[in-house]
Amino acid sequence: MTQFIRRLEIRGFRALSAFDTDALGKVNLITGKNNAGKSSLLEAIRILVTGGAVKTLVDILDYREELGSSNDAERAWLPTDLAPFCNLFSGFPDLASSQHGFSISAEGALPESLSRISAQFSWFVRRTDPDRQVFSYERVAPDLFGDVDAFPALALDIAGRPRIVPLDRLLRRFLRRPEADATPFACVYLDPFSSRSTSQMAALWDAIALTDVESEVVKALQIISTDIQAVSVVGSDERGSRARTAIARSTAHSSPVPLRSFGDGVNRLFGIILSLCNARNGVLLVDEIENGLHYSVQTEIWRTIFRLASTLNVQVFATSHSWDCVRAFQQAASESPQDGALVRLTRRENRVIATQFTEQELTLVTRDQIEVR
Repeated sequence: MTQFIRRLEIRGFRALSAFDTDALGKVNLITGKNNAGKSSLLEAIRILVTGGAVKTLVDILDYREELGSSNDAERAWLPTDLAPFCNLFSGFPDLASSQHGFSISAEGALPESLSRISAQFSWFVRRTDPDRQVFSYERVAPDLFGDVDAFPALALDIAGRPRIVPLDRLLRRFLRRPEADATPFACVYLDPFSSRSTSQMAALWDAIALTDVESEVVKALQIISTDIQAVSVVGSDERGSRARTAIARSTAHSSPVPLRSFGDGVNRLFGIILSLCNARNGVLLVDEIENGLHYSVQTEIWRTIFRLASTLNVQVFATSHSWDCVRAFQQAASESPQDGALVRLTRRENRVIATQFTEQELTLVTRDQIEVR
């Protein structure tokens, strides 16, 4: 059993100003009240295991609608341009007048190159060496804000490898093609509404179609709709072509029908299992995993997640604030030899505290209905 992340330490990232958790399991359920930091925890793990990829940072900021739009690449930076990025740091600091940073590190079976990352906000100027035809970045003091040559950037340290990411690349969502395609470690993130994104689900389907795990998707969907016999994705992304659509063959219909017609639960489960299969030998992150799923099917879904996490060597981190989800998780964890762990996040003053529950403790929690959400 591989636990890529056994212990996690986060400093200065969003709501997690000083956060530590250990004894993480193969399959982890993260609970806590609203604004306790559950989504921030998933984001921190995502940044860590993708090596601080620009695409990851853009996706995180874009999903929270923290990125604005700026089409004028020539004008100087204004203080208001920095507003979207202060949300990455604890306390929403004023980046125009000071330097701030965050760090994320893990112990476990992650590759050493992905075991820690730090990000420091600062101002830089670009220096060019005409003789060698190379350029470098030089850090400058914040009081050079009026210097048109100075620009804000994140100075990343990825397990000892330095990298400068100018913030205008994030603001303009600019990704170089090799960088956009790079996947140094399998990490799949599913937000609460990703099952509504046909393009995202189609890309995940293409990656596992005609492989040994395609049948696992159908088997999982039969937990909710036993009549589903097969699934496929048809259509094309090309202009003028039929849009890509997931379809299913069912014993209840004479011809294939759109998967959407089976309801939110089937489509949410489609997204979860597709994501799990795509995270082979890596990490799966699911926010609000119970969305759209009736309580009566959640135990069997968790059994499937535990089984596939073992078979495909995936470490799972999912969030929820549903008691039905907690109870279903406990029932599946008690039946599985894999190490399941429930982590409850509680906000105390300016800190988020993590409390871990083992499988044995979870049994007592559900039996005595102890509040852990």
